[in-house]
Amino acid sequence: MSSRGKVIIGIKPKKKKKPLIKPAKTSNDVSSAIGSIGKPMQQRSSSPNTVVNTTNGGGVTKPLKKKASAGMITIKPFEKPPQIPQNFYNDSLDVLQRALICVLRHEALTSSASNNNDGNYSNSNSGGGGLIGREELYRSVEDLCNHKFGTRLYVDVVKIMDEASGEVIFRLLEETSANGDHNAANCLDALRLDDSIVGYNSSTLITELKLKDGGGGGLGNSSSDQICTASNSGQNEDSLSSAKASSSSTPTEKRYELLRRMDDVLRVTFINEYLNFVRSIFTRLDRACVYFSEKELDDIVGDDKDEPPAGKVVERSSISQNTRTWGLLEVGLACLRKHMTRTLNNNDIMTDLTPPPNTLPVLTALVLTTAYAILSEYDNDGSSLGSNSTIGDTRPLVRNCVRTCVDLGALTPLLQELIVGATIRFQKEGQWWGNALSETRRTAPEFLHHVERRLKQSSALTSCYIPSNSLATAALRQLSQSRRLTSAAPADASSPTEDITWSPINNTTRRIFPAIIESQLLAPHLVSSGILHPQHLYPMLDDGDGSSTNAGWKVNTGSKTFLNAMRLYGLCWRMTQASAPASSTNSSSSPRKRHAPPSSSAAQETALQALRIAFGEYGRLRGSEITRQGVSDNNANVKVKELERKVIPDLLLFKAHLESLHNVAFRSDESLGTMVRSILEDVMNEATSKDHGDGGRRTAELLAKHVDGRFRDAKAGTSALPVTKGALAGDANEAFQSEVLALFRHNQSKDVFEAFFKRDLAKRLLTGRSVSYDTERSFLSKLKAECGTAYTSKMEGMFKDMEMSRDIMSSYAAYASGATNAASTSAKAVDMEVQVLTTGYWPVYPKYPNIILPSELLLQRERFESYYNEKYQGRRIAWQYSLGHCIVKASFPKEKAPKELNVNVCQTLVLLCFQYEDGPDGRGLKLDDIMKKTGIDDRAELERVLQSLSLGRDGTRVLKKIDYVSADTPFANASDSPKKKQKIRRNIGEHDRFLFNSSFTNNQRRIRITNITMKETVKERAKTHEAVSNDRLYLIDAAVVRIMKARKTLDHRSLMGEVMAQLKFPASSSDIKKRIETLIEREYIERIEGDRSKYKYLA
Repeated sequence: MSSRGKVIIGIKPKKKKKPLIKPAKTSNDVSSAIGSIGKPMQQRSSSPNTVVNTTNGGGVTKPLKKKASAGMITIKPFEKPPQIPQNFYNDSLDVLQRALICVLRHEALTSSASNNNDGNYSNSNSGGGGLIGREELYRSVEDLCNHKFGTRLYVDVVKIMDEASGEVIFRLLEETSANGDHNAANCLDALRLDDSIVGYNSSTLITELKLKDGGGGGLGNSSSDQICTASNSGQNEDSLSSAKASSSSTPTEKRYELLRRMDDVLRVTFINEYLNFVRSIFTRLDRACVYFSEKELDDIVGDDKDEPPAGKVVERSSISQNTRTWGLLEVGLACLRKHMTRTLNNNDIMTDLTPPPNTLPVLTALVLTTAYAILSEYDNDGSSLGSNSTIGDTRPLVRNCVRTCVDLGALTPLLQELIVGATIRFQKEGQWWGNALSETRRTAPEFLHHVERRLKQSSALTSCYIPSNSLATAALRQLSQSRRLTSAAPADASSPTEDITWSPINNTTRRIFPAIIESQLLAPHLVSSGILHPQHLYPMLDDGDGSSTNAGWKVNTGSKTFLNAMRLYGLCWRMTQASAPASSTNSSSSPRKRHAPPSSSAAQETALQALRIAFGEYGRLRGSEITRQGVSDNNANVKVKELERKVIPDLLLFKAHLESLHNVAFRSDESLGTMVRSILEDVMNEATSKDHGDGGRRTAELLAKHVDGRFRDAKAGTSALPVTKGALAGDANEAFQSEVLALFRHNQSKDVFEAFFKRDLAKRLLTGRSVSYDTERSFLSKLKAECGTAYTSKMEGMFKDMEMSRDIMSSYAAYASGATNAASTSAKAVDMEVQVLTTGYWPVYPKYPNIILPSELLLQRERFESYYNEKYQGRRIAWQYSLGHCIVKASFPKEKAPKELNVNVCQTLVLLCFQYEDGPDGRGLKLDDIMKKTGIDDRAELERVLQSLSLGRDGTRVLKKIDYVSADTPFANASDSPKKKQKIRRNIGEHDRFLFNSSFTNNQRRIRITNITMKETVKERAKTHEAVSNDRLYLIDAAVVRIMKARKTLDHRSLMGEVMAQLKFPASSSDIKKRIETLIEREYIERIEGDRSKYKYLA
């Protein structure tokens, strides 16, 4: 390079290319130096391999490759620096403006155009000039930015977009119908505020949403449970364009026709085509400059067309990184939003159309119509989402309208309209269902099925139409801060009077419709007067299908599915999760085994709490019906004993029913499991009845009798629950014991159960009626593990006595036969078998001290006493004849072989009275005569013995009873056979006589004659309970003394609390106070002087 500024380069001369676009006014000398519109300061060399840059009046050459044989050209710097053409900016802006107008009007842009006087451009494709490419427009914008026209260009482009937005809105109003007729008023009529095409009000909502059948959708349609949410891939949106906007079209068709027009003009034409074209052409400008304003985009352009933007355009490099700025796309959308939110008037109409009165702004019409189109999906009667028999698939159209609302910043109004509209809809729908349930036109299972279907539809709607992004979350958060939500649609007399609000808990789009359904449709009925009323709830809890209303819980206990109860619990669980704080709520999770339900405010109980309370009332009612069997006066015509036998089996079935409800329907919810245990505890202790509640004494007694029936006779007490087919007997016994112990744990009167069970156990052991000793011991070990060693010590002593008695009889057999080894002699060699019992272990039985035994029995008794006194010195034997049994051989005239009668000792003594004669006169023995001969002092016991021998079942009447008639003819002739069978009295009179039944016959060789057991009267049962009460008093005394001995001094309130905590049976405060007074009288404790509420222990 020469220092003189001259550069010599070897180049090949080449003809210059003509520019594609020539400016309207350029000078020849300057245009020769400017190769194109976008590069006035850059000189292009004629050689493709060399670039010459003339900057600051000097030339710099960067040769790529030198060629020695080329010609020599000398390039000198310009005498004057190159200048921009005078109208360079205006000409370039004119071309860009014409290009944007052509894109908006779908016209071709050429290099020659004429400017009309009204400011509108018209292109002529027939004249000269070629088409202008997108690349040339882009270079023009780049040139303007390079020459520092970016800020000015930005403002002008905003004005151009503002004018284009107004033209789009006017075109929408001016657009004709789809068939080409120029009835331009159709679109304006559709935007009227009082027209049913756009938006909704309360009156049209009720008539058009099919509330006559419960809110639309056939209840019996199986397809209603499935909602098609297929994507819109491959959908042809042109199917909507075939709908004709005519006077005969339905409001639904007109609505979708209006949405189609708005989508074509706003979405397709302006946003997709025009704004995307602006964004692509002005990319260089959008990168260089930004719009900065402290106001929102709604105020970016004033009402006056010539008014500059409210903010300011600055270079992007001068703005900090955290400053909120907007680009051309956002500004264009703001311009469109400004014109869409204007109220139309005559001055805004570009044509001669006159807008109807009360015309809605276009944006409001778009929001209302889109919201109504989404809400109308609930009226598809269970068909696929977005399907319409006359219009076709509307999903792509509605989704595009939702996107348009989002782009225009109208997502918050759209969500507000959806919330208000859905609230009104489901409020009316809930009122319809309330009337239908109260009038029994609909059932609770149908309502639950309807709500479940609505929730499925809502999930499909939100996933298909509502966006789930940060913008939607912010819009919902903004709505939650509003005190009242209103609709742009007109209100009427049927509109809701209560304020519509949005809870901040539901700040997610997935909760929009489900939250409204839960609060407006479901929540008003989850109360005690709704579906939780016994009329609706109890059939669902009794039977899985709600088909049985009378003791349905007893039917198919092991095979119930509880579909309705499961559906009810699932909906209550949703309501509980919806009312919980957002941090502990997961609406997408399914109700499984969880911890305690989330807490809610004290003023508003959750739905799960309401269900738990109603379930508790149901369980206590059904349980009281079971325990009151045999007590209520309504069952006076039925035998009380038979009803009492049903109590424990029914309780076992009811317990299994509650557990099935908890595990299957309530999905093992811990709170409801606690309620199941509370129900069983109240039922077993009869706390549900105010008239017959006795702290569970009666149920404890019946439970002991139920166990006795099973252990005494295996067929009498089969398990209440179904046993697996082919299960072993041991498994059945284990299942039975587990069932009984499950009820036993909930009973608080365990001492009453102990008293009755011990008495029945003694009878089974002494009479040999127990099914299995192993079963008895197994159950005893379970009781021991449940209640402790002291509870079963006496019962274990009974088994020890039975084992010891066997050893004693084995030794006595050897002693009686004179053998030295007890093992070498069998106990069968002895005619009498004795069971030695410990007095403290066994119940107290009646004694007959004056009984007259026959000589054979006296001899055996004296022999055993001598043996026992010799072996066990210092022990005293007390004989209990009431528990003994004998085998008596008897011969009857009509029987060839003698019979063996298995009777007790008292029956044996009575039979021996008739061994040789029927009394001194041969006419029988009276009751007093038999008492003298036998020595049995208990008259009632002797009467029962005579009844068993003379009035028993056929084949056991070894004696004949002759009733006393009168003083003249006291007795009928015993030898005469009455021609007519006379009825014999069941009771025994003082003058009645008994004879040996010579006509007795029986096919069996050994006959068992059981004694008529004395019916347990109310007085005797009360005596047993009184004995238990006395034992309780001693336990209270021991607890008080034990506590005072450890504390020395204690106040009354603390003493009462500790005593009740130590006692294992229900004790009233009055009973404890009485025992404290008795202990004070007996000088175990005393009151402290000066403070009568404190006690002091006396050593």
